Amino acid sequence: MYERYNISDMLTRIISIILNIVYVLVLNLGMYTDRAVMPNGNVREWTRSPIDRLNIMDQTVFLYLQIFFTAVTVISAVLLLLGIQHHVWKKVWLISFIVSTLLFVIILVITGNAHAKYA
Repeated sequence: MYERYNISDMLTRIISIILNIVYVLVLNLGMYTDRAVMPNGNVREWTRSPIDRLNIMDQTVFLYLQIFFTAVTVISAVLLLLGIQHHVWKKVWLISFIVSTLLFVIILVITGNAHAKYA
């Protein structure tokens, strides 16, 4: 159950933890500018993050999935770094890291194509 592992395994797990932290930080950045014409004719601008846009589009399920797979990736990577080298944990870590990365890309694509409208 406990066995030694090489440096490359340790580095890939540390990199996966860092990447998942970066994913969360990027999802909180105000990177989109939305403009909408108000009823009085003025144009209003908002700076929104991908999380804000997901909330506006009622697509928060992607955010919850991202949070879940990020947590699973980080927890399994930490367990593997602590020395628990069971093949199930390795598979859980790898699958959750791949899904977390794919969800991050999907969220950026979905929120990049969203357009704010004033109703």
